[in-house]
Amino acid sequence: MTAGASRQLRLGVIGAGSFGGEILKIVSNLPDFQIAGVADVNQAAAEELAARYSAPSWGDYHQLLQHCDCDAVAIFTPHNTHREIALAAAAAKRHIFCEKAMAINVRECHDMIDAAAENGVKLMVGHKRRFRPAYQELKRLLDSGDFGRPLAINVNGFIGRRIGSWWASREACGGLLHWAGVHDVDTIRYLLGEVEEVSAFESVKVDHDLSDYSDAISVSMRFASGAVGSLQVSTLYPMGTYRTAFGFDIVCENGGMSYDPRKVAVHHQLHDRPMHTTFFEGYGHDVAFVREWSSFAGWVLRDETPALTGEDGLRCVEIIQAAYISVAEGASVSLPLDRNDQRPRK
Repeated sequence: MTAGASRQLRLGVIGAGSFGGEILKIVSNLPDFQIAGVADVNQAAAEELAARYSAPSWGDYHQLLQHCDCDAVAIFTPHNTHREIALAAAAAKRHIFCEKAMAINVRECHDMIDAAAENGVKLMVGHKRRFRPAYQELKRLLDSGDFGRPLAINVNGFIGRRIGSWWASREACGGLLHWAGVHDVDTIRYLLGEVEEVSAFESVKVDHDLSDYSDAISVSMRFASGAVGSLQVSTLYPMGTYRTAFGFDIVCENGGMSYDPRKVAVHHQLHDRPMHTTFFEGYGHDVAFVREWSSFAGWVLRDETPALTGEDGLRCVEIIQAAYISVAEGASVSLPLDRNDQRPRK
């Protein structure tokens, strides 16, 4: 039976860690999905997660691709494995949902996009934060035209969080921006459009037990529209959490707007007008996950226009990679990068 003829999208899950388990709690309750199998190098973890959904399990994703009766796969593994898994899934004619960050560099992203296109499968990357109601409100305000052209955006990404396992490895994760800044790089691009130039600086390294990459980074961007932007990220700020950090401030020609994460509120004001505030308390993260996963199912099953594609994942990785190149080479970096660019690492 083809995916288009299926009443539900049969999903094979690659990666049975805590994140994959949390996502499946949401996805399994969506009417378009059936959990068809789970694979993980940790066989016990795969078996435990699969048992929750009465599904088979395997200790290797190649076995899942060979034996699982699935239409699509979800990739919840370390970033440096995404390319090889996506290429194998595409060759097996499985549609692909890949969690962010899409890959380590643009070369890997292009390989994934090409493999999907050559094998006639769909590829979506999970940048869900842009779908939270507060960010949707910022987008609505910008698109209304009332505020005129956006001129500048600033994002404060100071949080206090220690993370272990492969997340602390530059080789496996990619670096600080690949996990602690990836949502915001995508959202900045979603709100203000394509980035043409990037420059960045890293702080001195002080916590060598935390990770083998930078403790803080500051990124500046110039957009095709002529706007400018900045993003600062550090995980050594004890007064911030993922829920209370990553505030947005946007300056426009006719006024400005901001997202206040501590109040979960969007403020906006036109010149010579009073400020207005909309509060978004009461919603969790599920609403964004539901939207992106529902879009993936609609794209595969009914050929609906996707909310995200592999191109979105590529452009996000490109901005991140350009920041690291800028740090390494001490100069600004123009975009787009060459498709085979692997700097600052070969």
